[in-house]
Order: sequence, then structure tokens, then C-alpha cells
Amino acid sequence: MKHQEADFIVEVTSDDEIICRAPKQVEQRIRMADIAAVYVETNDTGPWGADVWWLLHDNTGQTQVAFPQLATGEDAALERLRQLPGFEVRGMNSGENGQFMCWPPSSS
Repeated sequence: MKHQEADFIVEVTSDDEIICRAPKQVEQRIRMADIAAVYVETNDTGPWGADVWWLLHDNTGQTQVAFPQLATGEDAALERLRQLPGFEVRGMNSGENGQFMCWPPSSS
């Protein structure tokens, strides 16, 4: 069975950008050098909706790229994000509405 999340296509380009092509939406992209924060956002729509999202913010605090868990190409994007120093996956098991910072590491 194909998940609706697979309709989101995520790609890491040779120019070191992460691009997301989502159904009926404008293409999103961010250069790795411009990523200021990475979050996991969870919500309570599962199992019927996409309840885990990756959010890539720029230095203005705006989400430039957002894609759900199980998006096509998610593994390659996460492999690249894991190269950020101190990157740590957080919040994936939450069934609540929330955001969990994965990068940069907290200074506490």
C-alpha cells in the first residue's frame, strides 16, 4: 500500500540543496549552508494523516522546506542532515502536537 506521504518528492542536489516537490504546491528548496534550524513537528492526525514532518528553517526563522516522514527521498535527505554537527533526531514517537529541535544542538 502506498502512503500519501510518498507523493512528496525530496531530493538532495549536487549543489547541496534540499528540494521538496509536493502535490499541487510550489517547489521548496534550501541550500544546506542556509539551514539555521531543523525540527521534527508532530501532530495528532495519525494514523490517517501525515503526523510527523521535517521542517528546515532559514536564518529568518521561516520554514523553507517541509516534508513528511515516509516522503520519497526522505532517507537521502536525512543522510545529508545527519552530517550537520550535533544533529540528533528527536520527537519521532510523540503522538502530541509539538516541535522538537534536532539542530542546532541546544547550548544547555
